[in-house]
Amino acid sequence: VDWSGEAGRKWPGRHSQVYTPFRAGLIRAERLNDDRGRGLVSGNAVSSRKPICSAQPPLSLLQYSDSRSLCEVCAHCHRFCGNLGSALRRSLETAGAESPEELIDPELLKELEVGEWELRQRVPCEHGCGAVFCSHECAEAGKLEGWHRTLCVDLSPEQRKVWKFFKLHAARHHEQFVAAAQVMAEIICLVKYHGVELWEAMAYFTRFAKMSWLNMLNLPSRSYTQAPPREGKLAVLAQVRREKRMQVMMASLELLVACLWEKDFHELLTLDYYSNLVGQFSLSNVWVQIEHPLSEKLRAKCEDPEFRQRYEPLLKASRAAANKVIAEANGDKTKSKDKEDDDDEDDRLGKKVTFEEEPQEEPAAEGSKEDDIWTLPRFEGSALYPCVALSNHSCRPNFTMRYADGCFADMMCLRDVAPGEELNLAYVSPSTDLSERLASLWRHWGFVCTCRKCQDEIMERAVKEADTSSGSTKGGYPSDLPSGVKLSPAGVAAALAARAKGAPEEELASDEYDEESEEEEGSSEESESGSEDEQAFFEGGAGFARHHPFGGPLGPLSVPDSVKNLEADLKNIMDLMQEAEDESSSK
Repeated sequence: VDWSGEAGRKWPGRHSQVYTPFRAGLIRAERLNDDRGRGLVSGNAVSSRKPICSAQPPLSLLQYSDSRSLCEVCAHCHRFCGNLGSALRRSLETAGAESPEELIDPELLKELEVGEWELRQRVPCEHGCGAVFCSHECAEAGKLEGWHRTLCVDLSPEQRKVWKFFKLHAARHHEQFVAAAQVMAEIICLVKYHGVELWEAMAYFTRFAKMSWLNMLNLPSRSYTQAPPREGKLAVLAQVRREKRMQVMMASLELLVACLWEKDFHELLTLDYYSNLVGQFSLSNVWVQIEHPLSEKLRAKCEDPEFRQRYEPLLKASRAAANKVIAEANGDKTKSKDKEDDDDEDDRLGKKVTFEEEPQEEPAAEGSKEDDIWTLPRFEGSALYPCVALSNHSCRPNFTMRYADGCFADMMCLRDVAPGEELNLAYVSPSTDLSERLASLWRHWGFVCTCRKCQDEIMERAVKEADTSSGSTKGGYPSDLPSGVKLSPAGVAAALAARAKGAPEEELASDEYDEESEEEEGSSEESESGSEDEQAFFEGGAGFARHHPFGGPLGPLSVPDSVKNLEADLKNIMDLMQEAEDESSSK
């Protein structure tokens, strides 16, 4: 695969910038030596807290429907539009509350629409599709290029109604349908108006990890990325849920075809391409949150008594309206989740979250503080950045993402990075519990993390449990380790504890599984994450699942090679240590 992006350099819009870091040698995609496949490596030495690359536009972007109802960004360049007055009015109108003129003097309202409170123009689409632009230049560009030309300008009034119904259907079932539709519309625009070959454009947008969304099913003891089972009760459940998904996706595709059908694009408008595109976004997209640029200025004004007296009624009403919209949106998602039990919320929204290694204070949920009237609704969406889509996971990541107005992304180093070093980010928060991390990673992306952090935490828990069960409080590190053995301190302690206990590995796994089986049966998600005992998850859950189809979080006959290798390495180390001890005792 050519990751230089040469094919898209002459294409209109953002495509000339998407792969700039690859062309400049700042990052590169490489086939790794282990079983992880493809990965991302650094092209240069980069210091901690410095950017690896900056201001990267997304290959595709979707603003979530609840965020779009409260926060306006340009449909072309993705920058925030309007002014403080229009932002406050947006929340009130969406919630069906009073107008701003009913809350404060209209003359005072005008002061919030000019000067320091004005970001950019707000230019609505002249065809009434709901899109807004930040300038007349962006509005003109939207008529000539991108998905907006295909899904608005080129549509008849009847087709625009169909497109509106398509978006309502996607909001009800799966929002990534809209992202896939916009990409397919952009492909049509590139082929019809910019001389791009159809096959070239189709391949350009689908070069990342993907699988058919129809097969990404929520089944007990299985990952979304596992192929559906072919026999047994689980196969029957999988078939029922796949048929439900098929009905939803076919209805969505029929609406899209009604908007976009042309004979020349029959290869594009297929169920196979559509379902794989949606599946790619569910696996490879990242969750983007950007604070409204005017929120900082607004918070600074809260110390001004005169400003508070003038505008506090409007700010309180707008905040209450935003809270109402968010609560209703969350309620709709909960109802959808209850009704469509084969999709959980993260899968429906296609979110993939990045975190820093050190525990950070989680941002408050939108609308969680009713008295926080000095903050405007933020942008929330799902975006595909090549630099993120190509990176592998680690619970000790060496980079994280920063997002700015316009959805431009910076890759920020968390520690010094050497040339050729692999770049990893965290798919889930490293500060969460080990069992929760392992279960989430397996559930959503189909792998068991064996990074140093996870291994150390497994070993530390094993030491504590071994000491507790034996009543011993002895610790320390051995002085007679065989040459060539390299293990973290926690790993050495765990091996010594297991050796002192004198129990065979199989017996430990069996005992741990018996303890788990005595617990009350819970939900499928509880069975996926296993016991709170991380050692039981590692030794008991993974090992027992090999012979019992419903006995562990990894499913039947599906233990990853990485786990098998880790188990084998630990067993070899313990055998070497035992041999060394036998030799010393014989002398």
